Amino acid sequence: MENSSDQEKKIAEDKKGLRYDIILLVVVLLFLLMLVVNASAKRGLRAQLEDSQKISEMLRQKNTELTEKVAELEERDGEQDKELAAMSKSLTTKTDELTALQEKDAARYIPNIYPLRGAAALLNDDEEIPDDEEPEEEEEEEVAEEQMRLAIPPNAPSAVFMTSAESRAIATAEGTVTKVTGDADKGYQIVLDHGNGYITVYEGFGLALVGENDTVGKGSVLLYFVDDTSIFTYWVQYDDTWLDPLDNIDING
Repeated sequence: MENSSDQEKKIAEDKKGLRYDIILLVVVLLFLLMLVVNASAKRGLRAQLEDSQKISEMLRQKNTELTEKVAELEERDGEQDKELAAMSKSLTTKTDELTALQEKDAARYIPNIYPLRGAAALLNDDEEIPDDEEPEEEEEEEVAEEQMRLAIPPNAPSAVFMTSAESRAIATAEGTVTKVTGDADKGYQIVLDHGNGYITVYEGFGLALVGENDTVGKGSVLLYFVDDTSIFTYWVQYDDTWLDPLDNIDING
């Protein structure tokens, strides 16, 4: 009986030792597993860190490229700004030149020069016209040629001159001759249309050197006076309004 009891104790002790061994083995296995997991985690972290470093390097390179492109664009924009400024200045200059040319061209059609060349005197309003130059009273019935003359109101302002032989009446601006009429009482009447609202009228006893529809330049001779003394009258109309010629011409001609 004692042997049986000893055997049972021994078996129990062996079982207890075996349990301790199993527990120890499990602990060791768990420790080894933790080491494996930890090593794997470190390798994963190391791989992630390497990937992050690669991505950071790529981003750094991209940032460098973008910075260089921005600098290049800024330099190009600066050059374009200079080109635009130069073009703007050139355009402004060309515009000013064109405006000056247009003003110069427009001035060719504005009647503003003295209407006579040669010896001539401007008569004041209070000066009397010589008897042999007094215009005759208009008859109630005008002849056909007289009806062709441009009708000028008696109160229309005018510039009256005393001319001498070889004086010339000249166009005070470029224009087109629209009327050339003449008679023994008033001499020739020449009408110029300057195409900009201005019309000028030249009337006196002389030789007409232009015909209707002629295009004349500024200073072109219209009438040539042969008498020692003669009366010449000049009118200016703008948009159907009769202007004082002395306000538009250089009387020092």
